[in-house]
Amino acid sequence: MCWIEQTRRGRATDNSDMNQSKSGDPMMNKIFAGCGVGLFTLLTVLPVHAQEGATLVLLDGQRPSGELIDLNAGGFTLRTNGQERQYPANEVAAVEFVVGAPAPATQARIDAGQPLIVLRSGQVIEGRLFDIGGTRPLRLTIDTPSGQRDYTSNDVAQIYLYAPKRAAAPAEVPAQAAVPRGAIIVRGDQPWTKSGITVAKGERIEFTATGDIMIAANASSGIGGNPAVTSPAIRYPVLNSPVGALIARVGNRAPFAIGANTQPIAMPANGQLLLGVNDDYFSDNSGTYTVTLTRLRR
Repeated sequence: MCWIEQTRRGRATDNSDMNQSKSGDPMMNKIFAGCGVGLFTLLTVLPVHAQEGATLVLLDGQRPSGELIDLNAGGFTLRTNGQERQYPANEVAAVEFVVGAPAPATQARIDAGQPLIVLRSGQVIEGRLFDIGGTRPLRLTIDTPSGQRDYTSNDVAQIYLYAPKRAAAPAEVPAQAAVPRGAIIVRGDQPWTKSGITVAKGERIEFTATGDIMIAANASSGIGGNPAVTSPAIRYPVLNSPVGALIARVGNRAPFAIGANTQPIAMPANGQLLLGVNDDYFSDNSGTYTVTLTRLRR
């Protein structure tokens, strides 16, 4: 801040004072010039808050880099060369604050479909990115099996959301047997398959299912699911059922587990029966389940 105190009082009476008043007081000019330089210096040294630099690893192999701005319902917002662009969250395999390949044991867990956080210290935490806040460093809220925890981008090296697609051919899915008459084919790469059957509340149905699907690049599942790669941090459609398990729902009601259960299941409501796979991400899935239904008399 600059203060200027007027020290001259009274009115100029001689020519020298008059001339000086026309051209300006040299001392005052110096003071104003000094204040201008000081203000300019102050403005130029004020800190400018920048966002954290990061690289997004997309499932298709692209690696856009820039300033990571936010994570919201529309996905990740990245600013590159002054232009902001959104990337849908289900197209992002990883977020890298430090570029580097994971250790083999960590890579195996990623390939199996586990969401992981790798800290700069080398520690690996099971959990899924929930929210991004702040500026620099960013605040990263992680859903872990023991609850939400906050880290900063200064703590985190990489965030792995999904297993990136690899150029190598995926593991072969076992060949399907001949489809029985009246059977329903449930695809592993889509959330729900219409059965074409309308059920009544309380009606009991037996489900007989076979098949294997791929639920990640190197992880398969049968109709009962794969507990080995099930993550407590992921909100599967049926929380108490393993990832990959056969599930069902009636209309828009809550889904329920079928799995390898061969006992009759009472339908929870009236409506169309849909069959599906207990997973939260389907782009890396393949294969099918074959399901036959037997409607029992009440």
